[in-house]
Amino acid sequence: MNPDDGFLYCYRYLYGLMFFWGLITFQPRSSRKGGVRSTRLTVSYALLARLFGVAGLITSVSVKLKDPQMASAMFSHLTPLVKVIFSWECLSCSITYVEYCLSLDMQRKRHLELLDSLQEFDRLVSEQFPLVKWNYQRTRMKYFYGTMIVGFCFTSFSLSLIFDTVRCNCGLPSTLLMAFSYTILTSSLGLVGFVHIGIMDFLRLRLRLIQALLQQLYQFKGPDTEKDIHQRIGHLFRMSKRCCDLLKGLNSVFGFAAAAGLFYDFTIMTCFVYVICQKLLSREPWDLEYTFMVLHVSIHTYKVIITSSYGYLLQREVGKRQSVRAIKIVSVLFQKNNCMHLLGNYSKYFPNNEVAARQTEDFQHWRMHNRDSAVVGSTIPLSVSTIYLIYNGMANYVIILVQLLFQQQQQTKDRSTSLARNVEIVGPIGPITHLE
Repeated sequence: MNPDDGFLYCYRYLYGLMFFWGLITFQPRSSRKGGVRSTRLTVSYALLARLFGVAGLITSVSVKLKDPQMASAMFSHLTPLVKVIFSWECLSCSITYVEYCLSLDMQRKRHLELLDSLQEFDRLVSEQFPLVKWNYQRTRMKYFYGTMIVGFCFTSFSLSLIFDTVRCNCGLPSTLLMAFSYTILTSSLGLVGFVHIGIMDFLRLRLRLIQALLQQLYQFKGPDTEKDIHQRIGHLFRMSKRCCDLLKGLNSVFGFAAAAGLFYDFTIMTCFVYVICQKLLSREPWDLEYTFMVLHVSIHTYKVIITSSYGYLLQREVGKRQSVRAIKIVSVLFQKNNCMHLLGNYSKYFPNNEVAARQTEDFQHWRMHNRDSAVVGSTIPLSVSTIYLIYNGMANYVIILVQLLFQQQQQTKDRSTSLARNVEIVGPIGPITHLE
């Protein structure tokens, strides 16, 4: 496998789905076919796909509401709260999808530059280390099966929720339009998150590769002369700085999209968890749509956890300090031999070498101004603490809503009791008599 096309070989399916759902306006191609470029045809297709997703959902919902029979079948069995939750879900997924498209369009030039740099990275490493064995097949299979499994979950859960909510065989075209447009929107929101995860994993593995090569070179074993060793180590210094530049490009392209996606996950999980809690507390019969809500919460939970976990793993390789004390202790244990730590100890392995001392000093000065990590938005680091931030906020909101629910139920009970006390119960009325 040619290292020039290693990145696209591993992540072609993810980028192919992004193009198919209309999230990006370019089609991934290998360097032999001209590389990744945007054309009028790809832009036109992306705009049509976006129009179908957003307009299709709005049109199908409008058709359902205008027809009395379909509206009654779809909404009569739902409580007012669930109606509000479903309305918010349709609105929020449409808005977040539009935000994704606008954000990726605004960053299209940087996105193309990022993809070109990611494809070029392995070739630059192979120039100095031709014996590196690139295990592309493993990464390709990992993300291929992961994409298929997670994509199937998103699609099946979304389709099942819509078909179960409609509860009517009438208006089948509008039902199909609603189901497929809603599936496109929800699966697209998860897809961008998994592409973000894939690129973070790519950079993490390249930093681990640099670490492994440094450990071999620091042992100074083999037929190479000392001059060749220092030349190769200098090349690894440049590659590590290039990884940090790629991380900056990743943050600029996917930072806002990651923030919008996690906020969407937070709001949907909060609403669905509250509805499920209300159902359990009221001890009402369990409907099938609540099962699909639980499945939706589980898939969003999985996305939040693995996004934060991969952000932490990349942060650990870069050597960025954590903000939570418990995570600092874990980081210290794992950062003793990470890539940046080994580069900073270059002069210790070659104490009497002027080149090593100068290179180490320049690198430490560079590190003072380049302590980057994967971020959400523009400033929030993406790490394990993000999981705590999201679920702590979700738990607080759910607890407040449940307390308001209890208060509302108590007020209703007190009102019915007071009404019962004010009503005087009289005995049966006797036969009607007529006064003379």
